[in-house]
Amino acid sequence: MSSDNRLMSHPLRLFFKGLATIIPIALTLIICLWLAGIAERNFGAMLQWFIPDSWYITGMGLAIGVVAVMAIGLLSQVYLFRKLIDLGEAILDRMPVVKSVFRATKDFVDYFSSGDEKRFNQVVMVRHPDLKLAIMGFITREDFDDLPIGREGEVAVYLPLSYQVAGYTIFVPKEWCEPVDMPFEDAIRLILTAAMTRRSSSAFEPRGKGQKKDH
Repeated sequence: MSSDNRLMSHPLRLFFKGLATIIPIALTLIICLWLAGIAERNFGAMLQWFIPDSWYITGMGLAIGVVAVMAIGLLSQVYLFRKLIDLGEAILDRMPVVKSVFRATKDFVDYFSSGDEKRFNQVVMVRHPDLKLAIMGFITREDFDDLPIGREGEVAVYLPLSYQVAGYTIFVPKEWCEPVDMPFEDAIRLILTAAMTRRSSSAFEPRGKGQKKDH
């Protein structure tokens, strides 16, 4: 490579390195600001129905939105409120078209917000006995008693695609799934970035590695 090309490539590398640093932070801030803006506009407009405009301070709508979400979380533990929520969900669950979107969204949110920590530790490498390849995924279901699918000894494995949340769900014999001692968050990051993450290898070290076992 000539000296001129080297001089040009150095600023270019710096530019892309700067982009790699800025983009994740910028996207995170944009999403947070977008959600905050929605809360501010909607709850702020509701608040201005009850107080004079001169009393309103920017940020009140966001604060009320945060308090409202926390209040709903608290009320969801109350039996009567829970029944009202169940009634609303039952109505949505009977509406054509709407019920498909509602069920898919609810199942997805319930899965990732579940208090069951074990769900987030089922990282596996799916290895076909006749193919010299493996695909990393997550076991999402082992019991199919309430569904007309899934044979004895099979499990459902979700295989995310790189750079998007979309993926495939496959049903394979459980013995094809090799457990991986890796936290869910690290595994999903590794898959979504096509294993091109720049994090240090220690971040993906199996839990307990290097620790002596007690005898």
